[in-house]
Amino acid sequence: MSRRLLMLAVDSIDWFLVNEWAAEGHLPVLRRLLEGSRQLLCTESNRPLPGSVWTDIATGVSAGTHGYVDLTHLTPNSYGSDRIDASRLSALPFYKVLSDAGIRCAIVDFPIDYLLPDFNGLQIVDWGTEFKLGKFGVNTPGLAAELDSHPLTDYDRTALGSSDLIALKHKLLRGIEVKRRFAVSLLQKREHEFVFYNFAELHKAGHFFWKFHDRNHPDFTDSEPQLRHALREVYSEMDRAIGNVLEQLGGDDHLVLVTDRGMYADYRGDHLIEKVLLQLGLATPRGPSHEGRAETWRTRLLNQRETRNALRFVGQKLLPESVRQALLPFHRAAVGESAPLDWHKTRVYAIPAVGNSHLRINLAGREPLGVVSAGTEFQAVLAETAAQLRSLINPATGERAVEEIYFPSTQFQGPRSAELPDLAIVWNPNSPITALTSPAMGTVSGKSTEGRTGNHRPDGFALFSGPAFAARGEVVNGDPRQIAPTILRHFGIEPPSYYEKPAIAPKATDRSQAA
Repeated sequence: MSRRLLMLAVDSIDWFLVNEWAAEGHLPVLRRLLEGSRQLLCTESNRPLPGSVWTDIATGVSAGTHGYVDLTHLTPNSYGSDRIDASRLSALPFYKVLSDAGIRCAIVDFPIDYLLPDFNGLQIVDWGTEFKLGKFGVNTPGLAAELDSHPLTDYDRTALGSSDLIALKHKLLRGIEVKRRFAVSLLQKREHEFVFYNFAELHKAGHFFWKFHDRNHPDFTDSEPQLRHALREVYSEMDRAIGNVLEQLGGDDHLVLVTDRGMYADYRGDHLIEKVLLQLGLATPRGPSHEGRAETWRTRLLNQRETRNALRFVGQKLLPESVRQALLPFHRAAVGESAPLDWHKTRVYAIPAVGNSHLRINLAGREPLGVVSAGTEFQAVLAETAAQLRSLINPATGERAVEEIYFPSTQFQGPRSAELPDLAIVWNPNSPITALTSPAMGTVSGKSTEGRTGNHRPDGFALFSGPAFAARGEVVNGDPRQIAPTILRHFGIEPPSYYEKPAIAPKATDRSQAA
């Protein structure tokens, strides 16, 4: 029996959209896969640190060990953060374990990756990925020149007009075709026992085309015919590409189709979290607050979404941390925001996050100017903050604004736990949040300047099919950290002892290992 395994990643494909559109006949290939595969659903495990899930999949460990939380990372010995690349990871991906064991591999665009030394096979990094943490790289001489240019561009959070979005749709469709052709060629050669191949186009499609799909979204519009079904069009094209790729597999080959997260409406309250902390007295501004100051033409200009996105780009990608921190007071004063924090009086502060909101306690001995003592006081501030956040109400609906709170720095133990958020806020995704209220705080309000109408649903999944994966149609609730040991066991390799979760049980009757 062949042990060749294709791990096909479809970045941010949504479980619920797939099931809906498959049932309606729009995704015939995925419908057959759903019916004939063993399904691993990962929801609860993905909620605390959604940006780390791909790296959890790669390494078999949590962010407490591998150290990757999101695109930006806490700068050591500071209150700032920097954009990082995958070389900062503290754990090796499972495909390096395969390579070292003599398994010939092809790794094309793992979402968070870097070129590995002495790799047994092909590795392509950041060719057509969503994140592009590093530079495009290929470990095979001459191949880079043969690859078609991938049209996926870094629109990030910029608000786009209809013409831009139409152009984006065509670029995504073209990107799928570029990736499809190379995948077919790669698999036809049968030179590799393990192939990882990533399609990233649905990630950006979900972010920017959600408002054309979701009739309940406040920005919903169907006025532009070319965008009316843009999201489904990209899904349908992806379905056709997947079908063509799977035609290259033989009856004794194996498949794992996987994604880290899905997509739904971007209804977070992250844009209000700093105001909440200030209003509750958990954070203290340095100098006078600009709240309530009369708006001028300058503040109107600087508060426009396009201007803020341009300033964010310059600040995050072009300026070093020291310069960014020095300019921060001037920027905040110009746009009428609260002054920077007084670290001698601040107990809780926010750090950059995608999907959730992430908070840190200003802990003595850990933060540069920490004021909260470790132990009893730390636990008391943690509990107080969580209780205050849980009491927040979305006044537009009367519902609780916070769905759940997690404590990553204590939940995920490892050598890099101290770098993780102390609290992770999962916002109620049912309705937009433009204001928050509570008895202790009163009301804070403000509209998000986010240019994307879709953001990440925590539900990731993996579909296992092929002769070695029994129990077709079986659904197992699990953890993305189970994928790496499952693949290693497929090749007869014992998973490293430091892996945090067991492999998925090989038989339907043995479910205890999948817990």
